[in-house]
Amino acid sequence: MKLSNARSSFLPRSPSISGNNTDTAEAPYTATINYDGEDSTLLPQNNYNGWVNPEDLAPMPQCIAQQDQSTWLSTMTKCTSKQCTSHFGAICTHHQWLTQLSCLRIAFSPDVIGSYLPYCGRSVLARAQLYQWVRNITGRTWFVDVGDANGLQNLSPVSLAEGYAAVDVIYNAPTCLTGSVSALSMEPFQRVMASCSFTSTTQHTGNAARPWEYSEFLRSMITLDSETVGYNLVRRRIRDGDYFDKNCFCSAFTIDLKKEPCSESGQLDFTKELLWINATCGSTSLPDNWTDRLKTTQFAYIPIEDWHWPMCVADMPKQVVKRTDQCVTDACELDSSGYCKVKRAVDRACFCRNISYDSCGGSCQIFETRIDYIKWLHDLCDNVQDWHGLPDDWRRLAAPTPIDMIPWRWTIKPSNNSDIAYITRLGHIRATETCASNEWKLGSFALVNVATFLTACLSQRTGIHQITRGFLWHSPPWCWFFKGTLIAALQLLANWFNSLFVQRTAGYEDVPVIQLMLLWCSMPRLAWLTILLISVQPFGVKKFSATASLLFAEMILQFLSSYYMVMTVNYGREHNFYFGGMERAERGRSAKTMYAGALMWLMIVGLVLIQSMRATRRMNRLIGSGSLNPPKRQRGKQTLSKIVEDLMVCLNELCTRSREDSAHYWIGESRSSEETPLTRSEGGDYKVYGTFSVKDQHHLVSQKAFVGLYAAMVISMLLLWIAQWFFWGGFIGLSSEEFCPPKLGVLTAVWTVSSLAGAIIIII
Repeated sequence: MKLSNARSSFLPRSPSISGNNTDTAEAPYTATINYDGEDSTLLPQNNYNGWVNPEDLAPMPQCIAQQDQSTWLSTMTKCTSKQCTSHFGAICTHHQWLTQLSCLRIAFSPDVIGSYLPYCGRSVLARAQLYQWVRNITGRTWFVDVGDANGLQNLSPVSLAEGYAAVDVIYNAPTCLTGSVSALSMEPFQRVMASCSFTSTTQHTGNAARPWEYSEFLRSMITLDSETVGYNLVRRRIRDGDYFDKNCFCSAFTIDLKKEPCSESGQLDFTKELLWINATCGSTSLPDNWTDRLKTTQFAYIPIEDWHWPMCVADMPKQVVKRTDQCVTDACELDSSGYCKVKRAVDRACFCRNISYDSCGGSCQIFETRIDYIKWLHDLCDNVQDWHGLPDDWRRLAAPTPIDMIPWRWTIKPSNNSDIAYITRLGHIRATETCASNEWKLGSFALVNVATFLTACLSQRTGIHQITRGFLWHSPPWCWFFKGTLIAALQLLANWFNSLFVQRTAGYEDVPVIQLMLLWCSMPRLAWLTILLISVQPFGVKKFSATASLLFAEMILQFLSSYYMVMTVNYGREHNFYFGGMERAERGRSAKTMYAGALMWLMIVGLVLIQSMRATRRMNRLIGSGSLNPPKRQRGKQTLSKIVEDLMVCLNELCTRSREDSAHYWIGESRSSEETPLTRSEGGDYKVYGTFSVKDQHHLVSQKAFVGLYAAMVISMLLLWIAQWFFWGGFIGLSSEEFCPPKLGVLTAVWTVSSLAGAIIIII
């Protein structure tokens, strides 16, 4: 049989799988002639005194069929002759070509077997198949020397030291490799593969019922069938298909590293060759630096489906976008077994050769799109040899800059254009005068607060003798409203004047007046301390008027400051500043303080609103239940108290202890009424049951509510004051020279005068 025919018998004929999975089902080997190990006798189907039909002999083993069969067939022919198988008396009535078994035992000597053993000995499975044939025919348990077949009787899956793979993997090898020859034996790739091949189970390749026949024309035995090597020799089963022994192939097929088969066939074929050898035989068969010249998608080449652009791709020049088409090529993507799967990919070095940070302007250099663009460039090209496309300060640009972390798009500094949409880096334009230090900027706010505190203390000492006792519903309802509006108007007027003053300063023409005025509305003010000082006065009309005025003014200013506070919180949420978005950012600590202050402010305001609504519902239930049923005249006056309480009562639950302790002092005089009879009718009072009259009971509840009002107002306004200090402390530290108001002393003086005027209005 020619080599090409034998080879084609062991190449893939049906789908097969790679790997070495087995099951536990056994497939016993069957042969036409069996050897009985106990009595050393052959058991043919038809034995004519030691002569048997050739068709009853075991088929030719696979490894013999793949070699030159002339010696094997010649040996079989020597033991075959025409014999009489039927007599009629002394006359032979039937002759038949038979093979003598005793002759075969002698003819298949160790010399004959030894000539075939080098090829058959490559694969442990082929060697085991040959062993079974020799044992059945000759009765020997060895090939050439005693002991050279040890271990072949009881094979197991571990007998295949390096495992096995499906023959289909040769389709992953380039033609320059499959068409080459082994460097040492000069055997073709396909012949070596055939010598190591096996099937899932032993299969016949020809006429299984008649494997041998004597040809009178050729005067020789001929083979009509052969058996493939089956994996069932290890007493296990695997999925149907064609496989090969890896250890067998890798030992028999060698490559000259100086003259690799695919070294001149192009980089892709060369890569496919090296990957195939590595996946099949391991890296020990390859040079140390074999990975340096690979054309794979692991780094040097990027599959088209994995390619992505940065967020600012719309602003990229067309010549940059078209470079992907110019640099596309075929490259190898490794499959799960390590073999090459050809993919269309972009050559990383080709694309990065003419691109840098300055190749894209516009949105590519603004905040988040800039950060995304820099990270994209760094991930794409940083490890490409001789690429230096990023600026020296790229690490700073890859994180939010101080300007990026300021929510609004304008600055206060002397420049021709304060719109930071055109500012892509933190470069500063030289100012016409030295910018005040951050400490002095915060100190100006502190001076205004100190002046307010001193004025409040002085006004309380000089004006306390003017205060008369009385209840809040005897004061004119418009007085506190007018004073509160006037105090807020003075503060807004001061902010407007200072904003206009800044804008009219040379170099500050682009500063927006209204925006700056609203920003200054969020400055920390000591209104809470003024209200606390008022609490030392007796409960009365004057006390309520001053408190309500301050509270109403503060509500107006806090409402206006919500514009920038809410803007800051929302900006931080959108850019993930509250969840790690400021890591590695320059001045990140100041930014965190600023955003924490804005969030604290928003949470306090939200809590105040929630508590106010709860207090309103409780008061409505109290009045609606009839537990407080004052006269109609007093009920009308109580409406004013209810309105004020609806606006100002908050954090009642947190202030319960403070409310009770303070109420104890003010309601001490009412204790005498606890000893009054259960029922009485006096003056305009209504008769009720209990220890208090309606008038006294209403008086007590009103005073308690007012004490709770003080505690809630002071605590909430104190917390808002702290939050605003956090906000401004962080903002000034973050903006630094981007917040550089001119003539800060003049601005501070205007705010101080405004605060003093507000304090004077309170005591009038």
